[in-house]
Amino acid sequence: MKASGIILAGGKNTRIKTKKAFIQLNGKITLIENTLTLFKKIFPEIIIVTNNPGAYSKFETKVVEDLIKDKGSLGGIFTGLCFSTSQVNFMIGCDMPFPNSDLINYIIQKPVEYDLVIPVINNKAETLFARYSKNTLPVICSHLLKDKLKLQDLLSDLMALKITPEEVERFDPEHLSFFNVNTQEDLAKAKDIYSKHR
Repeated sequence: MKASGIILAGGKNTRIKTKKAFIQLNGKITLIENTLTLFKKIFPEIIIVTNNPGAYSKFETKVVEDLIKDKGSLGGIFTGLCFSTSQVNFMIGCDMPFPNSDLINYIIQKPVEYDLVIPVINNKAETLFARYSKNTLPVICSHLLKDKLKLQDLLSDLMALKITPEEVERFDPEHLSFFNVNTQEDLAKAKDIYSKHR
């Protein structure tokens, strides 16, 4: 199934005080480079959504700027879907160091009629590690116009297929795909995980 990979890199990074996409876990490769390397093995089209396109111009991929400013991740998802040439799109945050490629492939291969294919862990939908159809654009646009920006609110308005923890654990038993770096403490933990898994 043809799909596009979309990386959301437009966050304000207020808690960690540094551009999360350019954090290094091993002193060499950055988080954004890590995701790009993985995505190039899966997706024929990759899109980075950011409010600072110049910072990403060195990467040989499509870089786009938020169409609607200051709307958080929902605005980034909307922008990525607008620029994508695929009906099926996989979204990921730029601050997720350990995406599992087998899990991504499992998610994108689910039946195309679903608007949203999303892992649900501990009753929390992992909205930034999920598959979004172009069909979600009218609903997302409606939420943006109402300033209804919580991603969790999308689920009740879309035809969603939830991926269970048991399904996730077939590929990613430690749920590392959903780990994200928001604080210095998270970064320290990520470096520890990286050293143990490399």
